[in-house]
Amino acid sequence: MKLITNLDHSKEEFDKRLRYKTEPVEKVTSKFQDVALELLKAMYSLNAIGLAANQVGLKIQLCVLDPAFLFGKKIPIVMFNPQIVEHGEELYGSPEGCLSLPEFGLTVPRFRKVVVKYLGIGGKEHTIKDDNSLLASVLQHELDHLNGVLMVDRLPERQEVTYKDHIIIEGD
Repeated sequence: MKLITNLDHSKEEFDKRLRYKTEPVEKVTSKFQDVALELLKAMYSLNAIGLAANQVGLKIQLCVLDPAFLFGKKIPIVMFNPQIVEHGEELYGSPEGCLSLPEFGLTVPRFRKVVVKYLGIGGKEHTIKDDNSLLASVLQHELDHLNGVLMVDRLPERQEVTYKDHIIIEGD
């Protein structure tokens, strides 16, 4: 699994590879379970706490996350077809990084409270409710990826982003 980054691609190629809405999985098969485990392995090898399938060139609604990894623990979450079904009104500045935009550490406006429904690795439906923690931010960040949205798109002010061949101003 090769990670897609802005430093390896032109703006056009980067957008083509990351800025699209991924496709839902009809059923969590053993093939998809294997893909999820490979995605988890890739996430841990990159020392990350979240990774979306399209960041490695897959077009399915799948993301993996593990905010506990930041604190030296492993409590992985595998999400197929995740959807935010409810969120609070209050926003806060979430400090974030992104494997696909490796030179950035940004403060991104995120909802404090989210409720997400998804299919787990066993194919059963689950719900995560989080209010005011790292998990809420990671959930929103990874679900944005699956919808073709990057953290720079959420910024209230414009930001320079360097691609393989030039600099582009993004955000707004």
